[in-house]
Amino acid sequence: MTEIRLSGAVMAHPRRREAAEELAGLDPAGALRVVLDPEPDGPPTALRTAKLAWSSVPEDATHFLVLQDDVQLADGFFGHARKAAQRLPDEAIAFYANWNSRNGAAVRMAAAAGADWATAVNEYAPCVAMMLPAAIARGYALFADAHQDGWPCDVLMFRYLQSVGMRIRIAVPNTVEHSGLPSVAGNDAHGLRRSSCFSGAAPSHVGGEIAEHEVIPFHKHVTSECVVRGDGYWEYLGTERLLRRSGISPQECRAEFERGDDRSEGAWQTWLTAFAMGLSSVDAVRSEAVDLALASIGPGGLCDQLTAAEIEAITASHNEVAIKGFATGRAWADRPRRPRAGSGLALAITGPGGLLTEHLSGLLAELGHEIVGGEDASASTRLVHLGDETDPGEVFCAIVDTGVREHVLRFATPIGPHTQANSLVAHWIQLAWTRKPLPVDPDRVHQFTDVRDMASAIDAVLTGGPVSPVYDIATATLTGSELAKVVCASVRAVPTETVTSPSETPVMKLGLAAAELGWTATIPADEAVRAFGKWLAYDREWIR
Repeated sequence: MTEIRLSGAVMAHPRRREAAEELAGLDPAGALRVVLDPEPDGPPTALRTAKLAWSSVPEDATHFLVLQDDVQLADGFFGHARKAAQRLPDEAIAFYANWNSRNGAAVRMAAAAGADWATAVNEYAPCVAMMLPAAIARGYALFADAHQDGWPCDVLMFRYLQSVGMRIRIAVPNTVEHSGLPSVAGNDAHGLRRSSCFSGAAPSHVGGEIAEHEVIPFHKHVTSECVVRGDGYWEYLGTERLLRRSGISPQECRAEFERGDDRSEGAWQTWLTAFAMGLSSVDAVRSEAVDLALASIGPGGLCDQLTAAEIEAITASHNEVAIKGFATGRAWADRPRRPRAGSGLALAITGPGGLLTEHLSGLLAELGHEIVGGEDASASTRLVHLGDETDPGEVFCAIVDTGVREHVLRFATPIGPHTQANSLVAHWIQLAWTRKPLPVDPDRVHQFTDVRDMASAIDAVLTGGPVSPVYDIATATLTGSELAKVVCASVRAVPTETVTSPSETPVMKLGLAAAELGWTATIPADEAVRAFGKWLAYDREWIR
C-alpha cells in the first residue's frame, strides 16, 4: 500500500492572511502553507491565487489539498482527508459542494443511497476544498495558462480534469462548510453559499461506495430541475417536465403538496425537488446525512433571492416541506404510471441530423408525437425537415408537412443545448462568463428562439390547423440594452460598451402564429439565456 504524503495550501487574499494562517495551522502534521493573491488590487478573480496554490506541490507529496480561506472544517477533517487519499488514491476529491449546485444535488442523492461518495456531474469543479493526486495538481497551472480566455478557475479546473480523464468524487457528508465571509472573487451575487450536506464531525471510517445516479434533482433560482444522464451527454429539464415524461401528473403532485401549510412558489419547488429525489430513493435509510441533505434543498434554491436572515426564517418550514415531499416520492415510486398521452401522429425528422435534431426529436416525443425513422415512414407519417443551422447567412427553418400542405417555420437565432456557439447571444454569454464587457448597440433589435419553443411551435403547426404558408417564431425580441441586462442577470454582471452596429438586422414580424395557431413562447428570456449559458460553460466541449 502506497504511503500517503499529503501537502497543501490555503489560498487567500492578503487582508485575510491571519485567518488563512490559522486555518493552515489546524493540520496536526503542519503540511499546509498559505498562498496569497499576487495582485490583490487587480480585478476580482481567484484564478491568480489558484494557479500559485496548485503550483506549490512539494516533490515528495503524493496528494495536494487546496482550501479557500473562507471555510470551516469539520472536526477530524485532516484525518478524514488522508484516509480519503488512501481509499481513492487516483481520484480528484472534493469535500464541499454548494447547496444550489448540480453537484450539491448529487451529494444529496448519494446521501439518500447511503454512499460514501458522490460523482460530480458537468458543472464547475467544487474547488472550495479539493484534493488531487500530486502529478495532476502540478498540471493545473499549465492548463490554465494555455487557456487564458478569462474563464473562472473552477470552470477551468472542471475542464482540466475532463481533459485528463479524471472524475471528481465528493465526500458524503461534506466535511467543509462556507464561512459566509464576503467573496473576494465577485461571487456575492450568488447569495449565501453553504454546503448541501455538511456534518460538523468528519466520518471516522472512510468507505468506498461511490454513487452514480441517472437522475439528479436540484433546486436553483426558485426552480426545480433535474440532471438526466443521456447518451453520451447530460440533459437538463424542469422537474415537472420529467414527471410528465415519467407518466406522473404534476397536477396530482400539486394537490398533494397543497395539503401542507406553506403553499408558496418557493415551497412548491422545494417539495418537487424532494419528491423527485424520493422517486429514485425507495431504499433510502433515514440517517443524519439524509436529514442534512433534505434540510438544504429549500434554502439552497432561494439563496440568491433572500437575505441571510430571511433564509434562516424559512429554513425550518422548508425542511418540513422537503421531508414530506421526499416521503411522498418514495411512496409513489411503485405506483402505476400513466402512459404518455399521444397526438396520434407519427413524425419523421429529416435534415442534417446531429445532436440538435436528436434533442428536438426528444422534445417532440414529449409533446406526444411518435418519432420514426425515414425507413419506417408511411403514407400517414408527417414530415419535419430541418434546415442547416450551421449556415450563418440563412435563417434556420423547419418545413412541416401536415399531410395537407407544407408550412415553413422561420426561427430567430436558435439558442439552447446543441445549438451553434457562434451567435451573438452565445458570444455575449461567453464574454460575461469571462468578465469581459459587452459591446452594446442600445437600440439594435435582437431576436432568439429557445429550442423548447422551437419544438412547441412545430407541434402547434402539426396540431393547430395552420393556414398561412410561413410563420416567424421567436422566444424574445429585445433591444441591445435589454439583452445586455438579461445576460448580466442570468450569467454574470459585467460592464457594457456602447457601439454602433454597421448594419441593421432584419426583424421578424411575429404574431401570426399566435393569431392562427394559438402559439406563444413559453420560455422566459432570462431562463433561455441562463440554460444556454450553463450548457456553453459545462457541456458543449464534452459531449460524446
